[in-house]
Amino acid sequence: MRIFIVIFLFVSFIFSNGFTDAVKSGVKEGDIYLLFDYTDSSPKLSDTRYQKNSFLAASFGLYYHSAFYGYFRAHIGFRGAIPLFQADRRSIYPGGRGDASRDFWDNNKAMLARSYLEYFDGDTSIRVGRLEDETDLIANHFDGLWIQNKSLGNLLIEFVWINQQGTVLPRELSGFEKLNTKYGGAYYLGATLDLFDFLKLKLYGLTTPQLYSFVAFKADLDTQYITASSGIVTGFEHKNSEFRDSVSLLFNADIRFRANIFYGKLGYIRTGSSVGMGSLQLTENSFNPFFYFGGDVLNYQRNVNLFYGQFGIDSNIVKTYLVYGYNMFNRNLSTDTTNYSQGEVNFYFDWKTSSHTNVIFYLLNTHNGKAAVPVITQTGIAFRLGF
Repeated sequence: MRIFIVIFLFVSFIFSNGFTDAVKSGVKEGDIYLLFDYTDSSPKLSDTRYQKNSFLAASFGLYYHSAFYGYFRAHIGFRGAIPLFQADRRSIYPGGRGDASRDFWDNNKAMLARSYLEYFDGDTSIRVGRLEDETDLIANHFDGLWIQNKSLGNLLIEFVWINQQGTVLPRELSGFEKLNTKYGGAYYLGATLDLFDFLKLKLYGLTTPQLYSFVAFKADLDTQYITASSGIVTGFEHKNSEFRDSVSLLFNADIRFRANIFYGKLGYIRTGSSVGMGSLQLTENSFNPFFYFGGDVLNYQRNVNLFYGQFGIDSNIVKTYLVYGYNMFNRNLSTDTTNYSQGEVNFYFDWKTSSHTNVIFYLLNTHNGKAAVPVITQTGIAFRLGF
């Protein structure tokens, strides 16, 4: 990230006076979270997330973006976390030792959050640095370059270069790691065409040389009361992948409605019979209807058929939703052809108690797992202070 900081300072020097005005007109924001999380698993698997776990942690973030100076503006942010209580300080997770290291990695208790230089002229957007964005099928937190151009009217062209990826969220800080390739990360190219004001078609693909590649197509229908989407993604595993020489698949279809503050969704997802989603689960895809820390069957098993429904409320004071999904699948083991099933329920509740404070509660439960994958119950409560 040093190169991005150098670019930031270089631009500051060139446009010193005007840039100073843009800085003074910028927007500052921050937050402090107090988070308690409890998880139980059956069976319990040592050194994985499937352990009995509980911790209390404080998470805090500071963010700033300048006003535009001409076509440029700058963003910078930081995020940190401090464990306050851990039921087991000796438990082992990929992120380190102690229960809190499941979500807050030991070597990344303070991190650079979204921080990038942005260029925008109406038709073209260029962002370089540490980016956080909602996308269909690329990691939402990465260091790299994102170029978007819509000079051809209804056609949006996108190019993304990902150098390394990780997670910087109020309830998770993980390490940023380079992708397992010697060819400079991952490269994404996409094209989105708007038709008739209600239909959007998207064709896109990504390659991570030596690791995996995918090609995808998606259609979105958007009317006054009902929206729907359908898409298919095919992935190809390369020599450095644990699924080497296999082909992965993800098919998604859903229909959604919205009436005032209420909304709902019915959907179906299918994954491949060979390795399921394979390395596609590394991309943090937005098709997953569950919490970002849920959906383990969908992410890691094969031949998955997932039927799900969601109902929610989105108002100024309360944001809440309930998701229930039922998975039918085979384990991601070529030696096991048994048919399994598992249900998953997610409940999320966010109450804005004042203009600066929120109370957040969430619950995840999987059931009827038949020992194919562990059954887990995870619940947590968070108090947020924004400023």
